[in-house]
Amino acid sequence: MTNPYQPPTHDGMLRVDSRETNDARDKIRKRVARPATALIIMASIQSTFLVIQLVPVVLWEVRFGFVFTDSAILAAIFQFFGLIVIAIGAAKLGFLESYPLARLGSILACVPVFTPFLIVGIPFGIWSLILLADPEVRNAFPDRKSAAS
Repeated sequence: MTNPYQPPTHDGMLRVDSRETNDARDKIRKRVARPATALIIMASIQSTFLVIQLVPVVLWEVRFGFVFTDSAILAAIFQFFGLIVIAIGAAKLGFLESYPLARLGSILACVPVFTPFLIVGIPFGIWSLILLADPEVRNAFPDRKSAAS
């Protein structure tokens, strides 16, 4: 008598053991963990500094009815949203979830206006772009698998 819940032993197709794919995905996740973590930490700290810098200025201008014409304030707000994109992209890189967002966050980390701590984020952005260019890493993203097939 056979077990009806047992998977078929052979159906003519080449099967890849799910443990092998999970092991490969874990190895890739370990490879991208360091630059992703560094970008998340640096973007978070830099955005906190920007918020601490911006809140009193914005409150002062709102209190006295000034219009936001100061270019430094607008640049800081622009940089803040860029840092948010870097942090989200780095998180997507670390969890291997979204290739386009991971790539966008890595590219923004290489731009001197957005990079955390002026130039410190550039090496981590380059490192993550090099990892994203690797076909093994690129194919580990679920949205890249569907595009390849």
